Amino acid sequence: MLVSPYRAADQQEVLEVFDSNVPRYFAESERAEFLEFLGDFGDHYLVGREEGKVVACGGHAPRRDDPSTWTLCWGMVTASHHRRGLGAQLLRVRLDAIAATGPATVLLATSQHSAGFFERFGFVTENVVPDGFAPGIDQYDMRLRP
Repeated sequence: MLVSPYRAADQQEVLEVFDSNVPRYFAESERAEFLEFLGDFGDHYLVGREEGKVVACGGHAPRRDDPSTWTLCWGMVTASHHRRGLGAQLLRVRLDAIAATGPATVLLATSQHSAGFFERFGFVTENVVPDGFAPGIDQYDMRLRP
């Protein structure tokens, strides 16, 4: 998988990746929020391509109030490509980019369906909000310390 910065021209393919993960990983109601995110913060977003097609995407950005704390946002892989190592590859790219800035704490909010994936990389769950994203999709707030 080749990883590169997101461009506005990638929007439709990125939305297709999102849509492939509804309703298990994302609620349909989150699509508008994701689209708004792409418009506001697309310059902090990456896409992963196989054979020229976007199959994964995810962002990372420093917190405005604490540049030594970063947030991972809207990471996902096309549902038909799950369990092929693409999510791990994209996560490593993002964590390596963060590490290149110096010691940092990394935060993320994910669901019960993905928390175990992040635990394999050392993330620890700090808080769980039942139905935090949508009915049936709990919010797991996780942290990776330097």
